[in-house]
Amino acid sequence: CGMALEPRVTTLDEQNPELEDMERRLRWSLAVTVPILAFMVSEFLPGQPLQHALPPAVMTWSQFLLATPVVLWGGWPFFVRGWASVVNRHLNMFTLIALGVGAAYGFSVIATLAPGLFPPSFRTHGDQIGVYFEPAAVIVVLVLLGQVLELRARSRTSSAIRKLLGLTPTTARRLDDAGNEQEVPLEQVQVGDRLRVRPGERVPVDGVLVEGKSTVDESMVSG
Repeated sequence: CGMALEPRVTTLDEQNPELEDMERRLRWSLAVTVPILAFMVSEFLPGQPLQHALPPAVMTWSQFLLATPVVLWGGWPFFVRGWASVVNRHLNMFTLIALGVGAAYGFSVIATLAPGLFPPSFRTHGDQIGVYFEPAAVIVVLVLLGQVLELRARSRTSSAIRKLLGLTPTTARRLDDAGNEQEVPLEQVQVGDRLRVRPGERVPVDGVLVEGKSTVDESMVSG
């Protein structure tokens, strides 16, 4: 219910669909969240320019329209993982994220669409119910940023492994019982086969030296 697991076998494929998806969600969510933050920043500026320039109802509906795609589309993977953690009874970070963002957004939606459900004590400036669209959207953007940074770090690690795989030869020289040499694809090499490695060639697989002597550059493995 967390991040996608790394595959058991690393391949030369450099595509990372999850990273591309998270980066796309981050870019669009950040672009939409910036205007929402403008409303929040305006509250701390002298004279509160946006609060005085726009009617309270317009500000509330604007935040609702901007925050909805961020929470429901940008944060959708977190809700999926949060729900999976509840179903599997393995609560984690995504449980908390889904609960916090969902509560803030859900309360704000009800306050926007049905303000009459709340008592007068809940009303603030302009006879409006206080909403929490800003923190809901900001939390989604910050978590998306964290996921992108984590996936990029994992991608760099996988890239280093892929470079090592690129150094692995694709064929091996296999010897039969009569000592005849045959070049075969590496996938056909089995446990117990005898292989011949000539001077200057790369060692295709792990094994035990049974005949001959030479030196092997192990810096690629040992650093």
